[in-house]
Amino acid sequence: MKTLINRLAVMTSLVILSACSTTTKTSTLSKLQSDFNKHKYSAYVTDSLKTQPVVIKAEPSINDKKLKAFKHQIASRKNNSTARLNNVRNQNGLHKVSRGLQQQVSRLSTQNKREQWLKSHSSLDAVLALLIRNNLDIQSAQEQAQASLSKYDQVGFLDDMLSQYAAFTKDISLTGSTQKHKKSVSKGFPFPGLLALKSSIIDQAVEASRLQVKKTTQDAITNARIAYYELQFSKQEIVLTRKNIGLLKSLKEELNNNYSTNTANLSGIYQIDIEIANYRNKLQIAKDKQRSKHARLSTLLNLSPSFTLGKLDILKAEKLPKNMAQLIKIGQTHRVEIARLQTDLEKMKRVISLSEKRFYPDFDAGYSRFQNDKFTKRPKIKKSNFFAKNDAYLTETKQKYKALQLKIQALKTKTADDIQQAVSNYKIQKSTHELYQNKVLPKARTSLDIAKNLYETGETSLVDIIETQELIVDYRLKAIKALKEMNVNMAKIKRLIGYK
Repeated sequence: MKTLINRLAVMTSLVILSACSTTTKTSTLSKLQSDFNKHKYSAYVTDSLKTQPVVIKAEPSINDKKLKAFKHQIASRKNNSTARLNNVRNQNGLHKVSRGLQQQVSRLSTQNKREQWLKSHSSLDAVLALLIRNNLDIQSAQEQAQASLSKYDQVGFLDDMLSQYAAFTKDISLTGSTQKHKKSVSKGFPFPGLLALKSSIIDQAVEASRLQVKKTTQDAITNARIAYYELQFSKQEIVLTRKNIGLLKSLKEELNNNYSTNTANLSGIYQIDIEIANYRNKLQIAKDKQRSKHARLSTLLNLSPSFTLGKLDILKAEKLPKNMAQLIKIGQTHRVEIARLQTDLEKMKRVISLSEKRFYPDFDAGYSRFQNDKFTKRPKIKKSNFFAKNDAYLTETKQKYKALQLKIQALKTKTADDIQQAVSNYKIQKSTHELYQNKVLPKARTSLDIAKNLYETGETSLVDIIETQELIVDYRLKAIKALKEMNVNMAKIKRLIGYK
């Protein structure tokens, strides 16, 4: 009983102590809260350190109306660039495919159909029509150019997303208070001023891609033309070489008959055998060249290696369209390599302007360095980048800009020299062709007629007639070769001027 009374006494004392402690804590907190509410902070604490409630609100995008208008302009530029890019194959500057051939080639969905169609349509125009559509290098350049169009979307939307991010996060602080010292993220992406420069740079980048497609197309057209001219010559060479072999065999047969009657010696027969062996070797070389040119065209047209063309066009002379001075002027203006470098130059110029805007921005509107001989307000200059490093990069870019200007001038000079060389070679081959066609061959044919008349009267032998025929075939072959070289040089001239 005494133990129970003692335990009750202890519990009662504990309850009383706990109540006293709670009352003391409540009284202390009330006093602290009252003191806190009555306390007046200093100006420094009020302005810098006082905790303020965080208010998160979304502000509208900076220059929203201008940005929308600029995005519309970007979309318009992209559409224009897309249209120019899609037309660059047909508007390549060297060859215009007729609408009829375009429609025929567009219906050739398989390689087998293309080969069958080209077998029955082996003109140079048909070959070039299929080449422009089916060449792998042209297709690759076209796809790379299409990829460059996506840069327009990057300019139109990247900075907008960054500004939205800035609008929603500029007042957020992990410490629970506003970071008044921190610059707004949106100020790091000024637009549409810098966006205009960026879009202009992309215009030049897309134009460079378009010119690359044009260059690839012109290279393919030039290579196909030269291969076609070589193929035309090889075909004529094979025909004429076989004719010469036939004439030599007839001459050998005649000499054998004369030898049997003791009117010819054995050395003449051996000489004919040597000539026949020589022409057979020429015939084999011509056949190998023909196979090589067929394979070259098959590669350019993306057809099977064993494919061969059908009936070819008759080899005709390509006329020189302008005089030397006009060709040089056109070449220095329209050559695609020069246009490509000039596009790079314009792009570099805009990059320099963009860099200067970012590294050395203009002062705020309405303020100047000096006003009434003293500073009225400190100019706001960005200091987000290290000046020395960026200044070095910008100086290097400006130096490269000057170097590119000199490179363009050097290429123009080289273009003039290349055109002069090609035109000179064209004229040499033209002179050679006219010599054989207008002077040598007519006289050789007259000589053959005289030999035939003398043979009928018994004043000459059949050997003289066959030898004269052999010379005529050789002269014809030389005239055709000069004609082929004229066209090859004309193809090179067209490629150099890059303009039709």
